Order: sequence, then structure tokens, then C-alpha cells
Amino acid sequence: MLRPVPVADPAAEIAAWWRLVELCLPTHEKCGALTFAPSGTETLEGDWQRWVTDVFLPVLHPALLSLQNTAAAQDSVRLLCEDAALGAALTADAAQRSLLSGRHLLLACQPPQGAKFLERLRETALHRTEAGQLATIFAVRGQIFHLPFVQVAGALVLAECVLGADAAGVTLPAARTIDLMQGAMDSVAAVPSVQLLAV
Repeated sequence: MLRPVPVADPAAEIAAWWRLVELCLPTHEKCGALTFAPSGTETLEGDWQRWVTDVFLPVLHPALLSLQNTAAAQDSVRLLCEDAALGAALTADAAQRSLLSGRHLLLACQPPQGAKFLERLRETALHRTEAGQLATIFAVRGQIFHLPFVQVAGALVLAECVLGADAAGVTLPAARTIDLMQGAMDSVAAVPSVQLLAV
């Protein structure tokens, strides 16, 4: 049964969102920074705003939406083309971190039972070392679990925020994490105000 998560409890909200991260990125403990790689504590706010403006809004958000739709259509040829385009649209460092994390997720985790599309993608990645950007695998896994796009996008934003901050040696309090996450999601005009329904 679905139930709204109370916004007044940031820790509960983060925990609910993190369950979605774990569905889409079960290897999160081994990832490190993804495409958001802040310089440190002093620059975290500014680095986050730059990431939202320069990476999330123009690159990751539209790519993630398209990738999830392509995964729903089970079109592996188009998905691999979109994956390559995503890698080319990111900076070289961000693309490399994304590819390493995505390939690790794809190759280290057995696909959920019955996830034939993910199994085919995994087989392809064994032979094509350039395939497997993190957002691609994240979107495919989100589609496998029938998550709505806003939840997939929110979970990716949370993973980027927490893992990037952690790689810079910063542990964000739950309320601050929610503020950063909500700010990023509010920046997307087409996305309504995010309120998670816990699953």
C-alpha cells in the first residue's frame, strides 16, 4: 500500500527515497562520486548549484527520461545510442566516473529475475567496454521496478548528492540533503513538487 511520507520528518523522507536508490543502484557503497564531484566542504553549495545548472538540467534529466522510455519500449539499439550520447554530453571526468559506476552496477549485480532487457544489456556490455553509463542502468532498473519517472529522477539526484558529498568528506544532515534535492527537482519546470509515496 502506498502512503505519503511526512515532509516534517527529513530522516524518514531520506530513508524512503534511499530505498529507491537501493533498487536502482544496489552497488552504491562502492561507487564514490558519480557525476557530481564537489571540491570540498567550502564549495559544496556552489558546486551543487553548478551541477544542477550545467549537468542535471541540460544533460541528465532529459537523458534519464528518454532512457527510461526507451527501456520501457525494450529498444536495446536505441538505448545503446542514447547511452553513448550521454557519455559524450558529460565532461570527460564525469563520463568516466559514470561509466565505471554504471558498468560495475551492470556487471557486478545479477539482474532481477525476469529482467530480460537488463540481461541483454549486460551481455552487450561484456563486449562493449564503452557501454553502461550510470544513468542508463539506473533508468533501466527504475523501469524494471515500474517506478514513475519523478521517483527515478529524485532517487538519482539523491544518490548524486549523497555520494558526491561523501566522496568530498562531507556528511550532509537529512534536512540539508532534502533541501538540496528539492532545489534540484524544483529547477525542472515540468516536474511537479516532489512528494514521495513510500512503497
